[in-house]
Amino acid sequence: MRFLSLCCLCSLLLLPACDGQTRERRTARGEDFVSDPDHLYFRNVRSRDYRAVTLSEGLEAYYHDDLEGEPSLIIRDNWLDDRAELLLGDRPLSLPEVRELYDRLRSGSAESPYSDDRQRRAATEVVEDYLRLIGG
Repeated sequence: MRFLSLCCLCSLLLLPACDGQTRERRTARGEDFVSDPDHLYFRNVRSRDYRAVTLSEGLEAYYHDDLEGEPSLIIRDNWLDDRAELLLGDRPLSLPEVRELYDRLRSGSAESPYSDDRQRRAATEVVEDYLRLIGG
């Protein structure tokens, strides 16, 4: 009985720590923050479609296997700082630019940087993986 009471007391003490404000905490950390679960999902499930290149300690670049040519679309993962960014060519994109690119890729817009269907599908996958990685 004491054990059960102790468990209930511990649960009640831990309950306020789960405030349910995940989105607010993520916003406070920045739009390029990568949580541990999102990082593990990308590394264990999604990275099989990518070629990884270690740029320096804690910094890796992921190139999609089906996306060749210019402009390159690269996920750069700074796992030591829990950050990631999406690069179009050598330019990092802001979150609004990423969402705009995603909309153009999904709509098949002529303004998309990729005209070939195979490349457009691969680029869409890269953007989806990046958005999932940062929880966007």
